[in-house]
Amino acid sequence: MLEISLSKELQNVVSEIAEISGYMWERGWAERNAGNFTIDVTGLLPADMYNSNRFLTVPLPFAQTELAGRSFIVKVTGAAMRNVARNPKKHLLLITIAEDLSGYQVLWGGEGINSKPTSEFISHLKIHQYLRRNNMPLTVFLHTHPPHLIALSQIEKYLKEEIINHLLITMHPEVEIVIPNGVGVAPYRCPGSEELADVTVSALEKHRVILWEKHGCAAVAANIADAFDYIDIMEKAATIFFLCTGSGYTPQGISECQLAEISDKFNLKQPVKVK
Repeated sequence: MLEISLSKELQNVVSEIAEISGYMWERGWAERNAGNFTIDVTGLLPADMYNSNRFLTVPLPFAQTELAGRSFIVKVTGAAMRNVARNPKKHLLLITIAEDLSGYQVLWGGEGINSKPTSEFISHLKIHQYLRRNNMPLTVFLHTHPPHLIALSQIEKYLKEEIINHLLITMHPEVEIVIPNGVGVAPYRCPGSEELADVTVSALEKHRVILWEKHGCAAVAANIADAFDYIDIMEKAATIFFLCTGSGYTPQGISECQLAEISDKFNLKQPVKVK
């Protein structure tokens, strides 16, 4: 298979992906082939790789002008996170969107021309299109299945953003410090659908972490480690809540006064209050 050699910068990105993929598997967030990511690595490829006619162009049903010529590292469709951690070259693809938007080219990874990017690739591209259209300095979209956050989304009252954010920030001070805009809630849509991408894009107008009702969690960030950390902090808060309630206790939670103290110390907006 014709493929490029990865630069040191790209090798570092792949190593970080493998590390984070292993963490997600170890935490039980990535059963079977669950979870996904798309990382924009435009600019890390040699200049002569762009617009190259050396690689087969695969038709792409969705591509907008913001994506022309952009390059992404994605998971191979059907790949498990545990296998990405063990053998990233086999289970990742480096692709470039053609400048004329006619399709994409596989430049590295997988097992030949039959390897395909994640089945959710089109929905991911819609999210990256939004990030580029709004000039956001964010290159990573990460989706995974943290169980305690999913459990919260099974409880109707916590599908209200004010209520779930109040719960999470009162379970652990790091939530408000690291994710001051809180988590957005996207109503249930079929996994892998463009409709799911659309409600995610809508939630990204105010949030960097999105809870997908009865499905999972997603985050956008400047790198995959930050995206993982955002979800990890939210999942820790949800876990504390269920540890307390599972022991028969109603958690006391951080008080409004204590939250205000955190806001003042870290120059954050005032925390969400429940009426």
